[in-house]
Amino acid sequence: MFVHHTASKLTLHNNDVHIWLIEPAKVSDGKRLNTLKALLSNTEIEKVQRYRLAKAQHTALITRAFVRTVLSQYTDVPAQKWLFTIGTHGKPEIKHPTVPLSFNLSHNNDLIICAVSVNKNIGCDIESLSRKISIKAIAQRYFSTTEFSALMALSPPLQAHRFFEYWTLKEAFVKATGMGISQGLESFNFTIGKTGNRQFNDNIQLGFSPSCSEQDNRHWYSCLLYPDPKHCIALCVKTDNVPKPLSDKAVLNIQLFDGLALLNRD
Repeated sequence: MFVHHTASKLTLHNNDVHIWLIEPAKVSDGKRLNTLKALLSNTEIEKVQRYRLAKAQHTALITRAFVRTVLSQYTDVPAQKWLFTIGTHGKPEIKHPTVPLSFNLSHNNDLIICAVSVNKNIGCDIESLSRKISIKAIAQRYFSTTEFSALMALSPPLQAHRFFEYWTLKEAFVKATGMGISQGLESFNFTIGKTGNRQFNDNIQLGFSPSCSEQDNRHWYSCLLYPDPKHCIALCVKTDNVPKPLSDKAVLNIQLFDGLALLNRD
């Protein structure tokens, strides 16, 4: 499922979305960590050092070095030269971009992901499928009526898996809009259809309530990816710059890339 990137620069076409994954625990060599730390700005280093737990500091360091290194695979901008800003609702963005790159980040205790595209609003989210949560209480509060009813209609063994599919899709959507949870998680809904591919599903429909800031789903694309049996990744993409609506599933070419090999490259 992974594409192992070589040393040459990558090209992102208008219909491409690249998703990079890395397990931060596998980047542990002290010399390598010092090299990665040198890529960060002084402000980023200060933010990393604010975390009290060593594991949280480690993840924060890898995340920041990771996104810089990933973005430099598409341009001649060195990893340490990227400048970032925060959007109105807290979404990280490239400051004064020389190319129209868009990116989004997500992580849990085991994996970090970075999604990259051009000329699109993208959002991604990753969750552990085995995380213990109060499914009914959370779904009743944050899901739409349609999603909650569909979830409760499933047998208990299937509910947890579907819950995290809904949850990651919702997180990815609000990140793509740039509005965060202020969008209102119940103001839109997903319908997840069946697929014959155990690692990928884009048989997904997006709908909106009258209170949602979005009302036209023709330029939205959503999918679920399963990089391993333990995790679920959701991707939501919006663009007006395509020859036909994103609801045509053939429009996007999605690839997964091995981030560990990238950070360990000399």
